[in-house]
Amino acid sequence: MKAIGIVGGVGPSAGTDLANKIFSHTKAVRDQDHINLFLTSCPSLIPDRTRFLLEGGEDPAPGIQKCMEYLASCGATAVGISCNTAHAPEILGRVKVPEGVTFVNMIRQTADFVEKVFSDKENSKVGLLATLGTLRCNVYDKYFTEIVKPDAEVAEAVHDAIYNTEYGIKALSGVSDKARQAVCDAVEHLKNKGCGVVILGCTELPLVFNGSRKYFETDLVDPTEILAMALIRATEPDKLVITEPEVISKLDG
Repeated sequence: MKAIGIVGGVGPSAGTDLANKIFSHTKAVRDQDHINLFLTSCPSLIPDRTRFLLEGGEDPAPGIQKCMEYLASCGATAVGISCNTAHAPEILGRVKVPEGVTFVNMIRQTADFVEKVFSDKENSKVGLLATLGTLRCNVYDKYFTEIVKPDAEVAEAVHDAIYNTEYGIKALSGVSDKARQAVCDAVEHLKNKGCGVVILGCTELPLVFNGSRKYFETDLVDPTEILAMALIRATEPDKLVITEPEVISKLDG
């Protein structure tokens, strides 16, 4: 039997957000129609990814490995990690996917989605908001011919909106006004750089927009939602629900 595995705890809300998006994209009229899903949330095992990449902090790769192996032992056949920064080659490149498990790479899936859905958009220049670890380690760069990053001051403000212990998204049960304003200002900043599409490249950032796929004229791309759809495709593709007709036609094509 096919089953989905989620390496969560990176941060904890990102794992549950991915699970909820899998549920919402699954065709189901009763409990038993949903795909079996296993979620680990073990932040004690997985140190901060950005701190490891930029400051020489503790290594998160062994903890990610343990979580993958546990998910495989539970019966997961397709596994995703609900953290963009964890996909840095310096981390993910040292994790061995267990035998019999398909690893679904969120960054690759996001790049494929952007190419299929937005390539013919008049203003298709793509911008990226993310942690400093994701930005500075070029986690997305190899998947795009060109990707626009925010100026240093704006990048720091977005990083702070994620990590600040008083008002950051990781620190609170909701999104503070200060964090929301910093992220919205950053989307405007990328729009002014010519971006019609912005990737919300940290799994906390889509929480700012509460499921919206647009911020005024700018298209927002949620890698968590894209990973959710990809995990369904990797397990029980006939159960995938996509609500927007133009997206369906492009993905099918």
